[in-house]
Amino acid sequence: MDKVLLRGQLQTIKNNFALVQAGIGLLALPDPSKLVKTVFDMVQDEPEADAIEYIQYVFKDDELLKHATNQLRNSVLRNCLKETYELINLYGNETGQSTIVKAAPWYQFLRIDRNCLSHDMKLRFRKADIKHLPVTWGGLTFDESMQNKSLPMRDFLSRPKAFELIDSIIEYTENKIN
Repeated sequence: MDKVLLRGQLQTIKNNFALVQAGIGLLALPDPSKLVKTVFDMVQDEPEADAIEYIQYVFKDDELLKHATNQLRNSVLRNCLKETYELINLYGNETGQSTIVKAAPWYQFLRIDRNCLSHDMKLRFRKADIKHLPVTWGGLTFDESMQNKSLPMRDFLSRPKAFELIDSIIEYTENKIN
């Protein structure tokens, strides 16, 4: 993998996150069930149409739609952050730049976050983690008092903060990694 490919893949991850946010914004338009029916009518001949049409039930209840879209947002956020960590780690290993990647101001924060997101959404610090605590990035801090607690998303690692984290990783990649 080269730096151009890495940068492109990081941008794709960020784009995926942004596209889902935009799509959810479209669902907030008046009468989203009509919009979704129009979309399903357009794709009715696609092979997956029958498999996904069932989802129209969430558009019949505003609370259900709100819950479903929040779950989608959170799922995509988790995936984007996990993919970003795995990608940047792989690049560091493949190019012999692991030391530079691990020296990034966001690295330990992203690593702890990724571990939490990949397992049960709880912060479980191992002995190796505790030696790095507290870990701070962007005004957010992981510390020992958070042991075994759920990762706070809404008031901690919010969507704007996640975008900021991804942007910090992209900037570091452009300026510090070869």
